[in-house]
Amino acid sequence: MLLLFRMDANLRRGYLIFVLTLTYLATASSISLPEAILQRLKVGERIPRRPQLQIQEDAAFQRRMRSSLHPRIMAESGPTWNTLDGSPPLIIAHGGASGLFPDQTAGAYIYAASTSLQNTALSCDVQLTKDGYGICRTGINLGDSTTINATYPQLATELIVNGELIQGFFSVNLTASFVLNNISAVQSNAARTIAFDGMFPVTQPTDMIKFSLNTSLFWINVEYPSFFYQHGLNMTSYIHELISNMPIDFVSSPEVGFLKTLKSSVPKTTNLVLKVGETDKVDPSTNITYGSLLSNLSDIATYASGILVHKEYIWPVDNATLYLEAESTIIREAHKVQLAVYGYGFVNDPMIPIYNYSFDPIREYLQFVPASGSHIDGFLSDFPTTASEAIACFRGATPAVRLAGTKPFIISHNGDSGNYPGCTKLAYDGAVRGGASYIDCPVQMTSDGIAICRESPDLLIGTDVSTHSDFLKRLSLIRQFQAEKGIFSINMTWAEIQTLKATMFSPEEDFNVIRNPAYNNQEGVLQLTDFLNYAKNTSVGILIDIQNGYFLETEVDKNVVGAVLASLNASGLASSDRVMIQSEDSAILSLFRQVTNYTLIYRVVDTDVLVTKTEVSDVKALANFVTLPRALVQVASNGFLVNKTDIVDLFHAQNVSVFVSFLRNEFVALPYDYDSDPTLELDTLLKVYNVDGVITDFPATASYYLSNTCSNMKTQAIGGQQYGIQTVVPGALVTQLALNIQPPPPSQARLNVSNAPRAAFPEGGRKRSVPVSSILNKFCTKEKWKRKTRASL
Repeated sequence: MLLLFRMDANLRRGYLIFVLTLTYLATASSISLPEAILQRLKVGERIPRRPQLQIQEDAAFQRRMRSSLHPRIMAESGPTWNTLDGSPPLIIAHGGASGLFPDQTAGAYIYAASTSLQNTALSCDVQLTKDGYGICRTGINLGDSTTINATYPQLATELIVNGELIQGFFSVNLTASFVLNNISAVQSNAARTIAFDGMFPVTQPTDMIKFSLNTSLFWINVEYPSFFYQHGLNMTSYIHELISNMPIDFVSSPEVGFLKTLKSSVPKTTNLVLKVGETDKVDPSTNITYGSLLSNLSDIATYASGILVHKEYIWPVDNATLYLEAESTIIREAHKVQLAVYGYGFVNDPMIPIYNYSFDPIREYLQFVPASGSHIDGFLSDFPTTASEAIACFRGATPAVRLAGTKPFIISHNGDSGNYPGCTKLAYDGAVRGGASYIDCPVQMTSDGIAICRESPDLLIGTDVSTHSDFLKRLSLIRQFQAEKGIFSINMTWAEIQTLKATMFSPEEDFNVIRNPAYNNQEGVLQLTDFLNYAKNTSVGILIDIQNGYFLETEVDKNVVGAVLASLNASGLASSDRVMIQSEDSAILSLFRQVTNYTLIYRVVDTDVLVTKTEVSDVKALANFVTLPRALVQVASNGFLVNKTDIVDLFHAQNVSVFVSFLRNEFVALPYDYDSDPTLELDTLLKVYNVDGVITDFPATASYYLSNTCSNMKTQAIGGQQYGIQTVVPGALVTQLALNIQPPPPSQARLNVSNAPRAAFPEGGRKRSVPVSSILNKFCTKEKWKRKTRASL
């Protein structure tokens, strides 16, 4: 199995899906598998046993394999790690890959072991059944993470847990045979997919061995030892027996008394770790608050080799601004007394973002391993693949300034609009600084014929127009723009628009995911001429996106083409090869083709159209570049990729370069296949679909991806391990795990590309992603997350 990590990333992921498929089918007993595989996967009734010969043989082989490995192998050998022992931070897979699969299941463990760095630790939150067997489940109430609530509701009861009365389903009331054979695991996080609910049975700690691919470490967390003691179950004795039969590298617990009972009786190879709760919470075994315990790290070092703290103990967060505060000294102080510091709370899909990270989870991991200063010793992560990427591939990567024409193209969408109000100097500065090769201006027109840069013709999106009571009377409906009423720039003069301030637009507001409001009302609206004068003094290219051009020219009598050409001329860019012109209107592109030599881009707006060789030829007659909506390139249903389309190949076959729009970092914008990690989407679009560029709200994320060291095979060879970003195979999860997800019906409407004038949008216009009432009322809910399906892109 050691060879697995030397495979190409696609082969490794394919092998993973194959193993998961066998695991699922074997568990479901739906096909006949070879006897050896059936035995390995324990098909049929699962009998709880204390470790027997097979488990001991597996464990012995595991130990032999690990003895030949460097303690922590990774791709990057150059940087110095300021951890306690000088090794790279440990990746601890929290219940396996629990960000995708129900935690602590075969799927979660196999996925984590297959796609993470070697010697990633698999973790189990062990609980004891009433007959003394160990099971792996998170949370004392099994109703939150298994099917028991739906299948055996009559078994609910009330018990006191650490002084609190809890109603639910408890392992101490159930036999291991019942748990293993009658209930299955479900996803306990409401932001995550329920597609795998009921697919995998509950596991035992020893099951981790067969799912580990022979290279993983093992971490056992004992959250409630006192609770089990109160019910006549000796967790200390159980851990002793477990350690004697399988390699346990870490045992963590929030109870000091429990760790002290283990201190003198576990092997030196087993590290004891104090899990630290909130500062005002009390350790039930000592009746001392965790804040008080942390004030005496030297005492902790007498019974533990490390502490496991929430990440905000290290980097506190200002709850008002959602920005990081000054770093604490906890790592430095702990290292002084030879305590390792591990962090928990690392997820790709946080309910509340930290704006320093730009919704990019890789940046969060890198925050804990800075260029100078102390480094965290390990990450307990629901997404160990992302943690592995960060440590192996992105430490030292920086977004470089990219010259115009550099492939793949990184094109901003309204500038760095994921971090700043769109189409402002702040946003354009961020895009250039973040490594964009082109910055964009979406052109809108004022009533007096001035071209401005705005993300929408509706000023309710991205400005404070709703706070100007005298402008609210301009609310009107223009169906050629959108399906809802708005306050449109063509109904306001430039003098009036100059009184407005730019604000942050959050495209995923329906999911309560709100972008950083810190820069609201700081800058005004830019004219196209202002944008061009700024852009010409940078090294990046310029993309002018003419929206609704035919409608503006023919029905509103706004000379948008003339305004654009006049601005380019006034800025000294009349014949610059740095300029690209984009439009969804064939008539507009035809006109530019007649009077200029600019590079032209045809933008496809509709996401539900059929594209054949004929339509590609029509685009080729207009432009050498096409921008496709991401939903047309990668088709999703119920939040999962369902197949790989050939649309990019069709355009490439006729020498038309393809850009994809619009990429966003927010996890709710990503199919589940991407582990809520925008880097995996970038990797797939550029490697699997071979697109020529991306148009993104977060240019720095794309630039960081292009700078990652795992793409450099020479660097990997120096590091002694070939670790690659795990390229996603579109549709693999759906097809090979037989998920009950059907692709959307194919479109029957062909893409209408014609040199004749046409309407800019389909009949009825486009629908604004955020309701007008929401914008007018400035309503931003902070209510508890409700499960929503990522039904489309």
